[in-house]
Amino acid sequence: MKAIKAAIAFSFVLGLSVLAQQKVPERMEQAAGEHMKMHTMHEPGAPITYAEMKQTVADLERAKQATAKYQDVHVAEAEGYKVVGPDFPGMGIHFIQTMQVSGFDVTKPPILLYQKDSAAAGGYTLVGVSYLWNAPEGPDGQPENPPFPKSLAVWHRHDNICVLAHIENPHGLSESQCKAQGGEFVAKTPWLVHAWIWKENPTGVFSADNPALH
Repeated sequence: MKAIKAAIAFSFVLGLSVLAQQKVPERMEQAAGEHMKMHTMHEPGAPITYAEMKQTVADLERAKQATAKYQDVHVAEAEGYKVVGPDFPGMGIHFIQTMQVSGFDVTKPPILLYQKDSAAAGGYTLVGVSYLWNAPEGPDGQPENPPFPKSLAVWHRHDNICVLAHIENPHGLSESQCKAQGGEFVAKTPWLVHAWIWKENPTGVFSADNPALH
């Protein structure tokens, strides 16, 4: 019985081999076409040099070393970071630097990203950082001359933000409604990017959301 099954299997494989040989030219053309299509579909939106990639890795490592102390949220609060808004799904809890900070400094992120963790000091675990960038919008819909290469980091902005006295961040308020509550209305925020340097993000270090957050 085993011999019969082996013979049938051999015949089937042999038949496939013959058919494959007859279809080689056609299959090669199809494969070549698919290969070219793949290259076309996966061309990057902006070029990046080896030096830029190397510099970005070095910058993120500097940021990680500089923010290691903020794994204790009490240290962050003592240095001027205050919680803003609720726990956003996939983005965590934002702690904003309320002290005046001028210019871009990769070692001094204006926003720290945490997730709730009862086992951590202060009940929060540091998962990432965020940076702001003031610049005009370029033709590609991204800020001009950003500090991270455009092939790696995609920046975004928020419209119609109301910041109240206790640094709450309600959405959906008009400018008049915001001012009626004593808040400051921001029609358009600076450019913003997240860098998930403390919790691995399966969708990328600069992705807006981190599905690994719980």
